[in-house]
Amino acid sequence: MKNYGFKICYREQGKCRFIRHFLTYTKAAAECVMDGYIRDPPAARQDGHILINPSWKIIPVTRREVSVGIWDEPPF
Repeated sequence: MKNYGFKICYREQGKCRFIRHFLTYTKAAAECVMDGYIRDPPAARQDGHILINPSWKIIPVTRREVSVGIWDEPPF
């Protein structure tokens, strides 16, 4: 299976879907970033509200996401 990168996603307490927060090319970098987010949770990217008891997950980037242009998006 080809590696296209990894997404660090969060899900707030009471919500059912994960929201992408950060992209990285390697799993080691994704784990390092996620550890920092667990220790000191950032604000939500969409509207800047304080995240309520977020759970974090590392999800591989799919080939379809690459073809749509996931890496062309601004990182912040």
